[in-house]
Amino acid sequence: MLAASELVTQSWYPTAQTGDGNPWITGRCWLYCRREGIRVTWIGPACTPNGERPMYACAVCIAELDYMVRDEQRRDDCGELPRPDPGGRP
Repeated sequence: MLAASELVTQSWYPTAQTGDGNPWITGRCWLYCRREGIRVTWIGPACTPNGERPMYACAVCIAELDYMVRDEQRRDDCGELPRPDPGGRP
């Protein structure tokens, strides 16, 4: 498996990176690394029962999230994920 930092340049398609046309700001990454004072871009709203806030992530964490989503899709396509019980139980 690739390290998250390698995913930025070795993804199936280019993931978000500073200078790619997305609006980047200096701020805190809300995903895995939680670093502050780094380049981040908006990835969507974070919704809670008390409201909604803008969510930002750095390029490395976006690449990691991209990898996780694609791996989950691959596992589902290959039948590696557990299927729901036909009786309706989780």
